[in-house]
Amino acid sequence: MFRTEGSEHVRGSMLSLTIEAIIDFAGERRGHFRLIECEVSSHDAYGTPRDLFIAFFGVIANELRDILGDDWSDEIDAAWHKLLRDIDAVVAQQKHLAAETP
Repeated sequence: MFRTEGSEHVRGSMLSLTIEAIIDFAGERRGHFRLIECEVSSHDAYGTPRDLFIAFFGVIANELRDILGDDWSDEIDAAWHKLLRDIDAVVAQQKHLAAETP
């Protein structure tokens, strides 16, 4: 869906915001990571399945792994796996909160 929806400018902006959110989420969590929480709801409204929303972050990790090749270390791999689990937990929490809202 990401590759076929929207203009190049929109897709570039979405990717840029996603990368900023990932960096903040993995680091100091000063605020950009909240974009992930907000975008769960907006992507629900677009009809994007949550599994697909979560998978997008894994796609970014896989692309980075391909780019880094042999420089992709066990430490980087472990950090990405933790990050993806944490994002999955945030998305699950949003689902739980949405279910509680009347």
